[in-house]
Amino acid sequence: MSAKNNINKISKFIQANPEIDGIVITDPSNLAYATGLNFQGLANIGNLCVIAFFSDQKRFLACPKILAAAYQEAGWHDSIITYSNCSDPESAAVNISAAFITELFEGNKAVLGYIGDRIMQTVFEKITGRLKDFTFSDITESFGRLRQIKSSFERRTLEAAAEYTDHGIAGAVHHVSRNGAKSEKYLTEDIRVHTLERGLPVNGYRAVSQAVSEDNAAVLWPNAPYYAVGRDTNFFEGKFIRLEMCGMLNGYWSNDSRMMVKGDMNSSQKAFADKMTELRKFACGQIRPGVKAKDVFEAINMKAIEMGIHMASEFGYGHGIGVAPMEPPYISAADETVIEKNMVLVLSLAARYTVGVSELYITKDTLIITDDGCRIVGWYENWDYPYTAAYTF
Repeated sequence: MSAKNNINKISKFIQANPEIDGIVITDPSNLAYATGLNFQGLANIGNLCVIAFFSDQKRFLACPKILAAAYQEAGWHDSIITYSNCSDPESAAVNISAAFITELFEGNKAVLGYIGDRIMQTVFEKITGRLKDFTFSDITESFGRLRQIKSSFERRTLEAAAEYTDHGIAGAVHHVSRNGAKSEKYLTEDIRVHTLERGLPVNGYRAVSQAVSEDNAAVLWPNAPYYAVGRDTNFFEGKFIRLEMCGMLNGYWSNDSRMMVKGDMNSSQKAFADKMTELRKFACGQIRPGVKAKDVFEAINMKAIEMGIHMASEFGYGHGIGVAPMEPPYISAADETVIEKNMVLVLSLAARYTVGVSELYITKDTLIITDDGCRIVGWYENWDYPYTAAYTF
């Protein structure tokens, strides 16, 4: 990830909001956004605590000594103050941060922004306790908006991530033949490996895939207990197969889902695919600047009912994407966010196909919001219809 890009965005944010004098960032997602290092283990390793601070004058990072080089390699070239391994890393990071902030403002009372829906309560209590003369202001909404509106660098990166992922899925399905055996486990791994071969990094915790059909496709993520490696179930000719992949490029995620059939679709499958293609086109027509996310959700819902499609709407019909694979805004019944130009969304349409078996037919498309609408990015193939495997590779 280019740390410089987002550091500049945050600096401009502070300049545009003179009511705050600095920002304290402590949670893994926003640290990834601010520093350029998308370190997946930060939330799960108990002896690590990282705090980033931004002001109009200076920036610094408090982190364990073992992570300092990683942050520098990711593009953080401002001050890094480290602490050694200890029993209370939160207090160590807070003490370093409080001393730096107190010296920076030379005893003057300042207003520090924090991201209230993300900061750990224990860290917040410790840092406010050490900085009692400072005022703390919750900037969750405004900082969230900053992340939602993507820069040209972010849009290019997300588009490339979507392209690599889609190309990887297409490469994997070209290794499926109509009369050849292929299990969930092997097709799942084929998807991941083909995507990595296109250019996504091979680091751990940066890619996850699945390929499922029939009963295993009746739920959203059946292979979770198997770490998404899949099962030894073989795919049968004439059945829908769902193919999903999340990957990462330069710290930014892709989130893709496609459908295929081993062989030709029957008439009911073809009719269902026709409806889903029409619904996707309708949904893309609703997603444009000035429209609330919840209104898009409602419009898709009503259209699906009109078309006789049984949608799985409990998780909404899409979301933002960036340094997290799912982030605001959410195309859901409760999200009041107004869609704006340069947002990047994933349109996720999940519907239940119930002819002979109940399974979820899911398509996910990355969209960049334009002046007056949106455009789908990343398609390596035309996904208006499921891929149909031939007799040979």
